[in-house]
Amino acid sequence: SAPFPGYMLIGRGDDFAWTLTSAGGDIVDTYAERLCGGSRTRYRYKGKCRRMETVNAGTIAKGGDSVKVRFRRTVHGPVIGYARVAGSRRMVALSRKRSSMGRETTDQIFFQKLSTGQVRSAADFIRAAAATPQTFNSFYADAKDIAFVTTGRLPVRPKGVNGDLPTDGRGRFEWKGYLTASRHPQDTN
Repeated sequence: SAPFPGYMLIGRGDDFAWTLTSAGGDIVDTYAERLCGGSRTRYRYKGKCRRMETVNAGTIAKGGDSVKVRFRRTVHGPVIGYARVAGSRRMVALSRKRSSMGRETTDQIFFQKLSTGQVRSAADFIRAAAATPQTFNSFYADAKDIAFVTTGRLPVRPKGVNGDLPTDGRGRFEWKGYLTASRHPQDTN
């Protein structure tokens, strides 16, 4: 969730200060998508073969040339590559699911509350921090209190799923929701 390790945001209100550091919460999983009938663009999900979506992401300049950027996407996210299943000739597509996908700008709700007088206490700060899907260690201090909360839209994985390994993408191992804000590490004073 951070552009580079160790980045920090810092700010203040009229009578409090705050800072954020990257928490590195696990919000990304890789799914192995079973391909249908030798296709590289059709995959099996919940018993049916589906066509991957083609996303036209625009044009970028590369060495004086314009290059069109396109990629494939499954229900889990962008296809990042293909792999061969060990011991067979069968290929799978690898897609990447990120819990904050499409929610990046909701960070601004947190920052808006910090900068528009909507945060007046440690409790307000912790509630406001719950708006961000990114993983931050968030710190607060005023004349009376200090507070800490770790944020992020942290997925609840089904039993048997190891977030460090590719997950079977056929639909039986979907996330079960997200950790509630009250269950995130947090403390006041």
